[in-house]
Amino acid sequence: MPDRTGRIFLALLLIVIGLFFSAITYFPGYVNAERWWPSFILLPGLAMLGTGIAGGLSGGRGGGIGAMAIPGCIVSTVGLIVLYANVTNHWEVWAYAWALIPASVGLGIMLAAGLKSGDPGGARAGKWLFVSFMAVFAVFGLFFEGLIFHGTIGRFWPVLLILVGALMLFMQGRGGVE
Repeated sequence: MPDRTGRIFLALLLIVIGLFFSAITYFPGYVNAERWWPSFILLPGLAMLGTGIAGGLSGGRGGGIGAMAIPGCIVSTVGLIVLYANVTNHWEVWAYAWALIPASVGLGIMLAAGLKSGDPGGARAGKWLFVSFMAVFAVFGLFFEGLIFHGTIGRFWPVLLILVGALMLFMQGRGGVE
């Protein structure tokens, strides 16, 4: 059944593209192609993700299809980031949103491992990758949005440096940092 993956992917791709064009047709004032063009990145990603999940849940010989969840997560994440930036006109988000791409790789690996197309160690590696890059996203997001773009924590960052330094000294005294 090697061609099963292609049929599932094509079927889901046709469904999501049909839903998109239905929304444009029936809700023309809300769904504006100039604003929603990133959907052409997002929709194939969702189709790949759906193919991976559907194929992985079917079990049996089609269990390897679950690996489609990995590129599905990556393409869907890029599509969501571009869609957000385009709709809000906040393209500066790329300064830290790039961290969501490796996080999506980790999520895809966890999904693929959960769908029995990956090894058990893959779930641990995926979780580590996901959690690590979500932390990078959070830290960089706080830094860029709070300090550089909007300056809301601009007055408090010296105090934050003092607190981090004091914490490091405290941990050194307890033998926690070498």
